[in-house]
Amino acid sequence: MPTRLHLIRASHLSPVIQYMQTLSMPVESLLEQAELSLDLLIEPNQLILENKVWHFLELAAEFNNMPHLATSLTEQSHLSQYGEFTEQLLKAENLYQALQFLIQEISLHHNNNYFWIKESEQCIWICRPQHPYVKDNQWQVEQHVMSLICMLIEHYAGPGWIPKQIKLQDNQAIGIEQSRFFKNADIILGQPYSAIAIDHILLKERSLETKLSKPSGLDYIPDSFVQGFKLLLRQNYFGQGWLAENIASILNTSVRTLKRKLHAQGTSLRQVFDEVRFQQACDLIEQDIHDYEVLAKKLSYTHANNFVRAFKRWSGITPREYIRLRNVELLKKNVSW
Repeated sequence: MPTRLHLIRASHLSPVIQYMQTLSMPVESLLEQAELSLDLLIEPNQLILENKVWHFLELAAEFNNMPHLATSLTEQSHLSQYGEFTEQLLKAENLYQALQFLIQEISLHHNNNYFWIKESEQCIWICRPQHPYVKDNQWQVEQHVMSLICMLIEHYAGPGWIPKQIKLQDNQAIGIEQSRFFKNADIILGQPYSAIAIDHILLKERSLETKLSKPSGLDYIPDSFVQGFKLLLRQNYFGQGWLAENIASILNTSVRTLKRKLHAQGTSLRQVFDEVRFQQACDLIEQDIHDYEVLAKKLSYTHANNFVRAFKRWSGITPREYIRLRNVELLKKNVSW
């Protein structure tokens, strides 16, 4: 397994699905094949496993016999449709500030992507590396991400902008001639990283005096495998039952490997479950949900007594005592895992 869970905001799939629906594609069936569902996409800031998104794109491209599907669907969308992070990218004073925000804050939206700027005498390149953990669906990923970057540049350069030169990692770039951004560009294939050429004049303004602020509704997506796993559990990504076999299957691994991974990071499956359940219980109580039967049901316990025993094991006190205290922050500091 990779050293972290590669996650992306659910909002990233919204414009993709909207475009597929206009093509009368069986979206729900394709999502199911990719181990995703529309229920996971209701909350835009929900985190989802990145590899499932790219697998979904590949399945859609194969279904429609469109190797250039990712380029086509991206060019039919608008950057503002991909969530709060891309909305913020469009509020910069100039292209340089937008690119710096992209480079520095990408983990607000996605924790398996990074970019850098490389300058030459002829132009300035915005670059993207190949990711070792994206082994399949590489071409769909590359054309989608590169199209998004072209859209960002066009937003500041003006309608009709197209790059003069593009470097691509793919060796064939099938269907690239269908893209309004790529079809007239000088394409260099089989490169160690992807890159888009930007004229120096477009980056002549390099003021960062007014720094773009982080959207208030977003937190950074953690690099830590354990922290990412906890977030997925809290957001009910694996359903509410938390069966180890089901979780391991969704993560494309075995239960033994998952346990070994957690052990290597100083924890266990049981301990992670306990920590997340305790936090969920605290959150529900803070929402003035005090009925034991309701709390037990929301936390997937068959009986209220089972929930009470578990809560006492987590915190050292009963839910009733906890409710009496109602000082969540103080209790959290005193709980030792």
